[in-house]
Amino acid sequence: MTRRYKKITFLTGQSRPGGRAAWAMLLGCCALLASMLSVARAQKAPEASEEGKRVYEKSCAHCHGIEGRGDGSAAENLLPRPRDFTRGLYKIRSTEAGQLPTDQDLFDILTEGMPGSSMPGWETALSANERWEVVAYIKTFHEGFKENEAPRQIDLSGKIAYSEQSVETGKALYTELGCVECHGNVGRGDGTSAPTLTDEWGFRTWPANLAQGWNFRGGGDTEDIFKRFIGGIAGSPMPAFEGDSFLHFGLASEESKRLTELESKDEMTEAEEEESGKFYEKMDAAVDIALSITEGETLNTEDRQTFDNAMRVVYEKSWHLANYVKSLSPEKRPEPAIGNNVLRAQYVGGELPALGDAAWETLKASYFPVVGQIIVEPRQFNPTLDSINVKSFYNDNEVAFLFTWDDRTHTTALEDEETGKKVLEDALAIQFPVKVPQGPTAPKPYFLWGGRLPVYLWHWKASAPEQVTELTAKGINKAEVQAVQSNIQAKGTYTDGQYNLWVKRALKTDDKKDLQIEPGVFVPIAFSAWDGANGDVDTNRVISSWYTFVLEPVPSSRRFIYPPLVALLSVGALFGLRMFVRRRNS
Repeated sequence: MTRRYKKITFLTGQSRPGGRAAWAMLLGCCALLASMLSVARAQKAPEASEEGKRVYEKSCAHCHGIEGRGDGSAAENLLPRPRDFTRGLYKIRSTEAGQLPTDQDLFDILTEGMPGSSMPGWETALSANERWEVVAYIKTFHEGFKENEAPRQIDLSGKIAYSEQSVETGKALYTELGCVECHGNVGRGDGTSAPTLTDEWGFRTWPANLAQGWNFRGGGDTEDIFKRFIGGIAGSPMPAFEGDSFLHFGLASEESKRLTELESKDEMTEAEEEESGKFYEKMDAAVDIALSITEGETLNTEDRQTFDNAMRVVYEKSWHLANYVKSLSPEKRPEPAIGNNVLRAQYVGGELPALGDAAWETLKASYFPVVGQIIVEPRQFNPTLDSINVKSFYNDNEVAFLFTWDDRTHTTALEDEETGKKVLEDALAIQFPVKVPQGPTAPKPYFLWGGRLPVYLWHWKASAPEQVTELTAKGINKAEVQAVQSNIQAKGTYTDGQYNLWVKRALKTDDKKDLQIEPGVFVPIAFSAWDGANGDVDTNRVISSWYTFVLEPVPSSRRFIYPPLVALLSVGALFGLRMFVRRRNS
């Protein structure tokens, strides 16, 4: 027996990647029927004033425009584009789908900014009173704020605690709901739909890298993630979760499992046919009730309870999914590779581990943040790469590095559509000084590929994953391929939105233009990286400042001798003291 239950479709101006229609009003009505509502925050914006307009035009209009349409003088250079306040579509809210944000939501975004975007936090630049005045003025751009009705806030009272079991449940839902289509198999934003996504205004947008929670624009706590699911991200391809987002809407968890068992059978008995038919009727009833709500009908007590039960399952599953997403990212952003976190290559007595060797898992990666290069034209104002993570081993003759970085797309050798000449592809350059500065106060070369003092570079491209080219540079536009190339081994791979590049070279070479490496010497190191899919080419790239790495000194065998020697001396001293005391007493 094959039967499909009815499904409601509401047009809300947003579409779910993968073709699912959104019915956002359903969740809007859910809170009216729920037994608890989130308590609204007490703080409210003042009435709009000339002060708010003055501060807005001075600090905000450059990006968002004088009329709040997101068309300021800087807008063309920003990705994502600045918010168009006239549409009333706000991404980060504590309110349900289809609702405007609270005043506190707007104030929080002004205060904290939007990580991973060009929207900074204004906590230090503007006083609290000025930020509240700006909130009041922003609200004048959209007529909906003039209504006195308070927006419905998302109910967080049913939170499910973080646990391994909840994470496993959420992991299954991640696949079931099609999250992989945008966010990729392990959440790095590399799904098959990722390169094609656009926002409500037709501008390109990228799905979040769920492995970098510090860049979540609405916060990385489980509650914040849950709000993004229930409320959606207005104006973006990320929809709100609705009843039909989940399999078997209207059934309890155990009923859903049972129906799945029945549907998987090639042939059902008469009793099983009857059992499955009851499940379908229950799902149809839940959908019919939801449709009644959207049409403004008054529900009786029984129907209201049926709908509340159906939505309770949706909320429970959303909490499980939020816990899974939370598990994909470290608790906090890694500390940069300075001080105790400096990159320290570990000594091994034999052959250096190859790419994929389990030995690499024994090392903690050093974190090197990168930012857009905005010093030399063309500049990169919209970087898509966050950092380079590095591990290193060395032996008596060679050193090996493992460089790892997230990139949503694997891009090799694409021609620029405008010029037809430039090649846009993913690439990485590792930068060292030709000569190591003698002492911490000695001058280093200019971090942007050198100047009067030259730099030595390893340049790798995705189109040649097993090749590293040695360069010498005296400026960002003054790099030359070295005539003599050292015997550098390299291997690069791309899997699930992440590059792994293994590089091995001799500690010493015969070329004076090469870096000569010695144990115990702190060596400056810096990076440049290109994301071809983001239009990175030449100086349009991400860069880091100078950091350092060091080959940890070879452990001395004396460390095995000193402890027992000290122990023997201590025992001897105790016996000598004992003999002395006995003789004195006698």
